[in-house]
Amino acid sequence: MKELTLQEVKEIELEILKTFDTFCKEHNIRYYLAFGTLLGAIRYKKFIPWDDDVDVLVPREDYDKLLKLYQDSDKYHLFVFEKDEKYAFPFAKLCNMKTKLIETFYPDNGIELGVNIDIFPLDAFDNNLERAKEEVRYINRKGACLGYSKTNKIHTNNPIKYFVWSMIVTYCKIRGSAYFIRKIINKSNNPSQKGSAYVGAKVWCIWGDRCIIPAKAFADTVYVEFEGQMFPAPAGYDTYLTCLYGDYLPEPPKDKQKTHHSFVAYRL
Repeated sequence: MKELTLQEVKEIELEILKTFDTFCKEHNIRYYLAFGTLLGAIRYKKFIPWDDDVDVLVPREDYDKLLKLYQDSDKYHLFVFEKDEKYAFPFAKLCNMKTKLIETFYPDNGIELGVNIDIFPLDAFDNNLERAKEEVRYINRKGACLGYSKTNKIHTNNPIKYFVWSMIVTYCKIRGSAYFIRKIINKSNNPSQKGSAYVGAKVWCIWGDRCIIPAKAFADTVYVEFEGQMFPAPAGYDTYLTCLYGDYLPEPPKDKQKTHHSFVAYRL
């Protein structure tokens, strides 16, 4: 197998995104560029130079439609927990199966993945901001346990801390990834909260309360340039990006210009 360079990974991810975009247009499925992908589109009109992934948000009802309609091919496979409980994420990934991707920090993801794009459902939070923050804390606790259930590494040399963390990791592994994913999805997908003033990628609230976004940011769609092609974005992208990143237009210091992901990828 040939290990892929960062540029080759980006090219494959862009190809997946274009394929996803075509499918969504054909089936009238709404989606938006999200997280660092949207930031790259607004700041550079392309990938953030040091970034290495593609993220999209799909409103929950469209997300459910996507899961129902998408048919896998030899080249592309849509992985999602709702269809395969061996898959150890609470959101979907569209993978190029002519490649192989190994995450070095969480090697136990239940199945073999290819280079992929992340597809997050866009869910409503509680209409009360304080209760919405409680939802974030609950989901993040379960998300931490999900991470422990997938890792074999404990990063401490202190014997007491090592023992404590070993017990926590052991408990999470006994429970299994599927247990925590169900908790996350059940908390995130709450139809009674539809119409709330707040939305976000509830299944992946890794930025804490900053992931609670005013719903009005997604009231309409605009198209933004990304790698030479136009893709949909929330019309209120400034509100969205400001919630997540604060003053998002200036580049971070050089020592912060690094990816937060850890993987190796190969062409099969």
